[in-house]
Amino acid sequence: MTFFVQTERPAHSRGFSLVELMIALVLGMLVTSAILGLFVTSGRVEAVQTALSRVQENGRVAIGELTADLRMAGYLPCGAQIRPQVFSETLPMHIEGQPMTSVAPAGEASGKPYLLDRGVFIEGVGCSANSCSPASIPALGVPKAGHDIGDRIPATDILTLRHLQGVGWRSEVIGMDSSCKSNENVSAIVPSGLPESGFNAAHLALLASCTRMQIFAVDATLRPLGGKFGVPKCDGSSAQPLQLFDFDAQLQTSVYYLQLAQDATTPARRVSTLMRRTNGIVNEVVQGVERFDLRFSVHEASGNSHWLSAANVDRGASQSGDALTCGGGTALHACSWSDVDAVDVELLVNSIDDLPIGDSAAILQYRYSPDGDGMQKPAETMPATGLVAGRMLRREFRSVVALRSFAQFSPSGRKPGRSRPHSGCPSPR
Repeated sequence: MTFFVQTERPAHSRGFSLVELMIALVLGMLVTSAILGLFVTSGRVEAVQTALSRVQENGRVAIGELTADLRMAGYLPCGAQIRPQVFSETLPMHIEGQPMTSVAPAGEASGKPYLLDRGVFIEGVGCSANSCSPASIPALGVPKAGHDIGDRIPATDILTLRHLQGVGWRSEVIGMDSSCKSNENVSAIVPSGLPESGFNAAHLALLASCTRMQIFAVDATLRPLGGKFGVPKCDGSSAQPLQLFDFDAQLQTSVYYLQLAQDATTPARRVSTLMRRTNGIVNEVVQGVERFDLRFSVHEASGNSHWLSAANVDRGASQSGDALTCGGGTALHACSWSDVDAVDVELLVNSIDDLPIGDSAAILQYRYSPDGDGMQKPAETMPATGLVAGRMLRREFRSVVALRSFAQFSPSGRKPGRSRPHSGCPSPR
């Protein structure tokens, strides 16, 4: 027997209508659109935050490297309270960059040493789009100016800093007898702890105590070689330990400049980069630095302070063209690099990569003090680098660094802290 069961669909069990489906789709699209918008906004915020962090980090690294070397500028054994006496006629040949301040002063009498000019330890070069002043770039070993990969960026400054690094070898000196009486000629140097290779006889020696420093040539047995400016003298103070330094090897010369480097991820792309050339070896400090400007603080004999460009320091003139006189007592002289007591460093750092924002966004505006105090929009191509501005963040980093080693000594005999302060922060240009 067969049974048939008949079922009926309940009246309330039915599908969605077309209108309901369309409403659901619209609501779903609105929710999805809101979520996507949130993700896009979140992505842009994250990109901006990442770029800002990159600018901050790169700026701190660049300023940190520069200020560390500036604080070491002029460092010598026992600080910088005494000027080294130079007995060598060929000193410039033993210094990277061959600064003119290392040459014996004109008219220096023969038979006695001359005093090393503190200007050896710092020198700036101010550059425009077409030229630099002072024009000492070839000796510094930096690239030619241009806008190709490997070129130095035009209209950006160059800074050279020097200091004595490392420790010397504890030494004894011998004169006509083992006691080496005061101001008697040194006939031999007996160091302890020299490497097996010995002292490079082609280099100059620096013999230092805390009462006298002397730079001179030696032979292979560390016997001082006499010349036009005489022979080093015995200190005559047994209480003062003597240290022998290899002047050529231990005098560190660091040259900072901007260069267009090749982007590692995009071979055809140029990136503005802060470079540091140390005793002939070039290293990249940080990328994204597109402007580099310097000013130097000089106190003239009257006690007034001036912030000068490198060109003005080099010719001993103020920014208005009036000659400045430095020194004290009867030893007055035109202001020079030896009178610089602080350096104002300014950098403009970018985020390197473009941000996912419009070109007209206010966030792209920046301020750079050498161009004025107002906010400015990036040009189509940026000054100095000549690169397309792009959608990058830019920020100015600035540091005013007092030259600590220079503060302990000046040719005018000023004591630290006795100079008249500046009449304000170094902001006017």
